[in-house]
Amino acid sequence: MKIILILVVILFTNSAFAANKTAEDLVRNGLHAYKTGGARAAIEAWIKDSGIEGSKEALSQANTLRQVEDFYGTYESYEIVKTHKISKRSTSLQFVMNFDKGVAYVIFQAYKTKGGIWIATQFKFHTEAAQVWPISDVYGSK
Repeated sequence: MKIILILVVILFTNSAFAANKTAEDLVRNGLHAYKTGGARAAIEAWIKDSGIEGSKEALSQANTLRQVEDFYGTYESYEIVKTHKISKRSTSLQFVMNFDKGVAYVIFQAYKTKGGIWIATQFKFHTEAAQVWPISDVYGSK
């Protein structure tokens, strides 16, 4: 009986973690999938249950990440740089992905469903910050 109870607690804990209760959780869960399963696993985690799930365009972003790996080596870590609440249910996040020899800049839009789960609606990766982030965030304002 104790074993069953422990298994239920573990399963509940894992599903609660994967539930993306915040936009940051969504980003973190995708990056964890990236570290353990590669670029496609990250994209699939980010677009799960969203309107772009299964989208060839969204899945092609995995190729962008693979190209970054070709130049910069192995993914190491991430930093969420900025989170901007657009509305009650939409958020924009800017984060960096640190690799052995360089960094990828990411802009990410997330949406909170009526069920309270955050899903991705758009994201872009680039090795040049000014290609995906607002210019004032890259170079500062006057």
